[in-house]
This record gives sequence, C-alpha cells and structure tokens, in this order.
Amino acid sequence: MKFASVKRLLLVAAIVAVVAGAAGAVYFAAQPMSFAWVAYAPLSGEVFNPNSTHLVSAPTMYALAVVALGLVVAAFWAGLTVGERRSRALIE
Repeated sequence: MKFASVKRLLLVAAIVAVVAGAAGAVYFAAQPMSFAWVAYAPLSGEVFNPNSTHLVSAPTMYALAVVALGLVVAAFWAGLTVGERRSRALIE
C-alpha cells in the first residue's frame, strides 16, 4: 500500500469517527435520563455512594471518546502532511 493511500485512509477514518461520534453524542444526549438525589441511603441494604452518579450518560461519554479519537487521528494526518511537504521542500 502506498503512502498516499495510507494518508487518504487516515483522513477518511478521522472524518468518519468525528461525524459518527458527534452524531452519537447528540443522539444519546437527547435521550431522557432520570436520576434522583436523596439525603439518606435507601433501606435496601446497599451502600450509598454519591460519587457513582454521572450527569452525562455512559453512551454519550463513549461517543465523545470516539470524537476525541477522530480528532487525534486528524492531527496525526495533518502532521504527516506537513512533514511530507517540508521534506519535499528540503529535497528540492
């Protein structure tokens, strides 16, 4: 596989990851989420842990992680592109 096709594949993967992750984040953030706060632990025998609650659902966090991964891949692609241009300028 040639270097140009690898770069093109990286760019396409980055764009797909950012778009799909953003769409997923918007979709999951729009879903209703219920949570409640009580001043005492319920009598169910469970240990109450107030740090286990999130205001953002897990699927939304996963989708935002995909967006972040896509942005990292896009930055890597940009670095490859700039480095290739700079090396061509030094050769000529």
